[in-house]
Amino acid sequence: MISEQSKKTKSSRSRKVRFADTSAAALLCDHLDELSRPADAGWEQVKHNASRTVYHRQIDGRCVYLKHYHSRTLAHRLGRLFGFSDANCEMRFSQYLSSHGVPTAQSLASGSSNGVEWLVTLAVAPARRGDEWHLEQLDRAKPGLRAIRKAIVALAELIGQMHTVGVIHCDLHAQNLLVRTDTPDPALVLMDLHRMKKRRRLSRRARVANLGQLLHDRFEWTSRTDRLRFLKHYLRISRPPGTLRGWVYMVEDFASRHRRRLYAQRDRRIFRDNQYFNHIKLPNFWSGYVVLSSKRKMAESKAAEMTFRTEDWKRVLEQPGRLLRGEGVEVIKDTPGCIIVRRNLTVGNHTVKVYIKSPRRKQPWKLLLDCFRSARPIRAFGLGHKLLTRRIATALPLATIQRRIGCFLLDSMLIVEAVDGQHLNLFLNQWLGNPSEGDAPLNYAQRRALGRDVLWQMGKLLQYLHDNNFHHRDLKGPNMIVQWSANKSPEIVLVDLDGLRPVRRLTARQQFHGLMRLNVSLLRCPGVNHAGRLRMLLGYLRRPGCGQINFKPYWRMLENWSDKKLRDQIRSRRMRQKASRSNQP
Repeated sequence: MISEQSKKTKSSRSRKVRFADTSAAALLCDHLDELSRPADAGWEQVKHNASRTVYHRQIDGRCVYLKHYHSRTLAHRLGRLFGFSDANCEMRFSQYLSSHGVPTAQSLASGSSNGVEWLVTLAVAPARRGDEWHLEQLDRAKPGLRAIRKAIVALAELIGQMHTVGVIHCDLHAQNLLVRTDTPDPALVLMDLHRMKKRRRLSRRARVANLGQLLHDRFEWTSRTDRLRFLKHYLRISRPPGTLRGWVYMVEDFASRHRRRLYAQRDRRIFRDNQYFNHIKLPNFWSGYVVLSSKRKMAESKAAEMTFRTEDWKRVLEQPGRLLRGEGVEVIKDTPGCIIVRRNLTVGNHTVKVYIKSPRRKQPWKLLLDCFRSARPIRAFGLGHKLLTRRIATALPLATIQRRIGCFLLDSMLIVEAVDGQHLNLFLNQWLGNPSEGDAPLNYAQRRALGRDVLWQMGKLLQYLHDNNFHHRDLKGPNMIVQWSANKSPEIVLVDLDGLRPVRRLTARQQFHGLMRLNVSLLRCPGVNHAGRLRMLLGYLRRPGCGQINFKPYWRMLENWSDKKLRDQIRSRRMRQKASRSNQP
């Protein structure tokens, strides 16, 4: 009697499940109970976010993945209420694309139990994620570049076939592509199909918008030649109307639109409670924002690999005044404008080297101004994460707090991870100056190559800031740190973001102001000559496919601005010296 009842229960559960075929049903029929509670059954969790959780396990010698859908957004809750299922949607698209020759992960079953939607797929192995595989091939030099060229053709054929059958992927990027490593040529497999849409006839606008997503994701790691090669093979496969030149312009335009929307969405989550950030409230009217985890790892950040807890941050920041004094605290700067200290900060089980900056108000009338604007540490915290989102290297901001009574700002503080390296001027003077026997310097060819890389990256750093509509009024050598080791390329890290602000539209005067500040910093480095400063300017002006650049008008204007800035600095220094002498008894 009990066995018959268990068979009926098992059959009723199987009727709620949609199997791909009889072999999938035979494989999973005895494991239906654990699909809704995989953690209790010993499944290994490999990914988790607010909308999905992915598990992994071996079943009868076959490697399978289990995906749970648990998004709490209003659209998904209404969809589940009316019977729409992301799991069933992904399974239908997987079967549809596979039947039309588009390689996808084989779906085995989809269903819903205990209020949880789930999908079981067969693992694609051996394989690597697309973005990881791409970076590995770039490190292999010429053999890797040949493999990338073959993968570009395969990707163009895959996307072209997908668009030909009327399907677009609304989350098209390299992380949703797998590259099989068991084939002589790269073979691509499309993943994460729950955000797909099918139309009877795809318009050119829908195709271009989909390609714009892919261009934004791979823009930093591909050359213009690679992008043209991809687009040429895509047009050969899908045969849409239009010319190659017209498609290039449209894809680049839609990529910039997608970039603005994506960055705006990610900027909004900085001051919200999510898996990356959290708002905290502390005693004595203190409040602020802390980092729980980081999605970007730049400037050799160690804290970006750590995961913090809100409770640990609250214990650390409970008495902010103690962070600026005590054992192990090194005072870096103590002026009427601010105090900066360096120390080791223990947050839970993690110890991080940090800089703590607390600004001071020199003019009393700014007390009223601070009632209507955010505190400087709050602004610097948001700007730092905005730069990291745009892949501009800067020190990782970890926490920021402020003390307000009503609307009046009494105190504030910023905690950022310490960046190891040398200030730009010190680095250039040490490695590009005249060699000395005690310093074991590089030879002439090595110094020349290192100088070219650093100066070119200076121009590129300013170009990235201006392309993202950021204006830095205090861009100078001490605000840039160079990280370099013998086996790696040098990386310039931007620090001290007090002078940085976003603008709606960057003017030509603001662009020349940034170039002028970099040029004046280089004038103070004896190891940088006229050609080195010109290389910095060309790094700023040069873009893929721009051809020959008429840089001489920019150079003459830059020299005039730099001369005026130097005269102003000399005049200001003399006035300060005169004022200090007059104050002496």
